Amino acid sequence: MDQSRQSPHACPFPFPGGAVPLHDGLLDQDPRRFYEGLRGRWGAIAPVELGPGVGAWLVMGYREVLELVWNEQAFSSDARRWNALVEGSVPEDSALLSVLGWRPALHRLDDQAHRRQRQAVTATLNGVDLRRLRSAVRRRAEALVDGWSTDGSADLVGGYARPLAGHALRVLVGLPASEERRLAALLGSISGGAQDAARAEAELTGMLHRLVAARRDAPGPDLASWLLAHSVDLTEAEVAHNLAAVLLSGGESTVGWISGATRLLVGDARLRAAVADGPLTVKDVADRALWGGSPVPNIAGRWARADLTFGGCGVRAGDLLIPCLAAANTELLAHGSHDQGSRAHLAWGTGSHGCPAKDAARSIVEAAVDVLLRRLHHVRPGVGDTAPHRQPSLWSSTPEALPVAFAPILPGPNAVTAASASPTVMDVPEKRQDEPEADSGPAQPRWSWWNSLNSW
Repeated sequence: MDQSRQSPHACPFPFPGGAVPLHDGLLDQDPRRFYEGLRGRWGAIAPVELGPGVGAWLVMGYREVLELVWNEQAFSSDARRWNALVEGSVPEDSALLSVLGWRPALHRLDDQAHRRQRQAVTATLNGVDLRRLRSAVRRRAEALVDGWSTDGSADLVGGYARPLAGHALRVLVGLPASEERRLAALLGSISGGAQDAARAEAELTGMLHRLVAARRDAPGPDLASWLLAHSVDLTEAEVAHNLAAVLLSGGESTVGWISGATRLLVGDARLRAAVADGPLTVKDVADRALWGGSPVPNIAGRWARADLTFGGCGVRAGDLLIPCLAAANTELLAHGSHDQGSRAHLAWGTGSHGCPAKDAARSIVEAAVDVLLRRLHHVRPGVGDTAPHRQPSLWSSTPEALPVAFAPILPGPNAVTAASASPTVMDVPEKRQDEPEADSGPAQPRWSWWNSLNSW
């Protein structure tokens, strides 16, 4: 373990005495300022309390986050190791379990069990036709803009980013159009840590189980069918839970990414001009948005396999450690290690559990931003220069709303067609796919700061 950077104050042990309570409204403020204050007090790793009596370590240092997600010999992704569960500190109906509880899916497994499922999910996502996906997103985006274009004002979260991401994900997994609004609501409840998150997750899982059962007999042009057809022979339960993992990791992150990129453009006329005139591209704006505020500020945690010293703190076997991507990125920028045009950020995670859907997410976001740039002129913030209010959640930095004002415009010529289109973004699998040896994500050399950084 790297012990070169010690916390400025002694870490509490045994845990969680002296922890910072994150369930008392502290997250309902500017995330960057909050994480900077926490790091100024504790250093790279801080003791926090996720709920009454439920402790964890929030890992905020860039190097420490890299080590946490790369060093699988020391840290596990299997939530069944969580000592808070064993000790009975987490209520059975806790909203935390919707994100942190164990599931038979790739993000909650280690070693060969993880590699087996990662192979199927990666191969399936690689089968998405990104050109068709971008086209489907553009059609839906045009329809959404047409819905409020004559008003001269809009909410680019509730009226654009959220329904657009929900549409794209619904098409990807294979759910019918009638489930689209409900799907978006369920994903928002779970990612937002709402009180009904446990009920929302149960409903989402039931929805996906029904979909998978139907696709077993009647394959369609979607992720559900291709996962069932893959040669690793996933069970229906494994397919359903991996679809849930894709939706939960991709849904709120895509909404947050679209919101962040559009907010950059709305608030900076020079940036809009740079994109319009050619020095910058929509892709550049998308990358700047990832640096400016991670769509997912924290990712589902890791659990210590044994007692150890990490970041100057005594960590017990089974302790939960949460990688704080937002704080790690701001630390890197503060030290001037990378400019905002690079991709050394950790928005996708890294290591063998890095996001396998980043190409699809990028296609959705870039198409969404491109449509807004073409359709809205002289757009400006609708509430002055105040920062948008954010939902107080560990797992989402998406603002609750992003009001904008603009010169009213007429709907596009194909509004009805765009709204009623039923796109497909991949083919229908004809038979079980025999895939080569597992693509388990990036190769895993012995961990070090430099080889992890340079892997970007």
